Amino acid sequence: MRALTLLLLPPLLSGAHAPAAAQSAPDAIASVRAFAEQYQREAPSLVAHEEYAQNATNRTGRAAHRVTTAELVMVRLQGAAGWVSFRDVLTVDKRPVGDRQERLLKLLQSTQPNALAQARGIAEESARFNLGSVSRTMNVPDAAIEYLQPRHAARIQFEALRNETIDGRPVVVLRFSEVAGPTIIRNLVGRDLRARGRVWAEVGSGEIVRTELLVEERTSKGACTVEFGVDQRLGIRVPVKMTERYSTTNETIDAVAKYSDFRRFTVSIGETVIKPPGR
Repeated sequence: MRALTLLLLPPLLSGAHAPAAAQSAPDAIASVRAFAEQYQREAPSLVAHEEYAQNATNRTGRAAHRVTTAELVMVRLQGAAGWVSFRDVLTVDKRPVGDRQERLLKLLQSTQPNALAQARGIAEESARFNLGSVSRTMNVPDAAIEYLQPRHAARIQFEALRNETIDGRPVVVLRFSEVAGPTIIRNLVGRDLRARGRVWAEVGSGEIVRTELLVEERTSKGACTVEFGVDQRLGIRVPVKMTERYSTTNETIDAVAKYSDFRRFTVSIGETVIKPPGR
């Protein structure tokens, strides 16, 4: 499946348009796609604090628990379609992991010619702290947003489901599914995995407030739901909570990540990043 070390992670800008009372299905789909395209084009690079609690239970009832804290850096680089995301785990069950304080952020702000390669190495190292045997593909908070981009329109099918209300504001619920390859997520041997999910967006503006992504193959499946809120200091919409469940015939993994302390930063390295097609 898609690797955790290099993923697009676009932010969510705060919409400027007031929600309308009703919206047709084609208009709702168009507004969500337009909003997704806008924030990938205009959003800044951000860093956030992540607290990630994981619970794994196997079929014999044996359970394991782990809590990590990390620095999640979401970088806009020249040549990237959106954000490139790097996670640097700082503590595991309250125990520090080496000399980690802001090393990733400092590295990406440096002018070292190999800074990007070093950042990838840090993220790969941090992935070992994922609990359980299921290979993670969706444990970054904006994995579902990639499916909403207009550049994937020929391969993604949308369906308007219904209208709801979240925090007193009207939202439209859209279902999306991959109907053709190459898929955005692939398994460890490179085989296409067609994903599906839902998006909750404010009526009129297309401003995204919740996403759900589901991926399934023969022996495992994963589900990831992300809630978004407006950061009052930055004035943009950001992920605030991610809830996951991964399951196989032998194991179930539940995880919840919470995000806080978002900050803008400037990237000094000038490397060009191209999103990998799969893992």
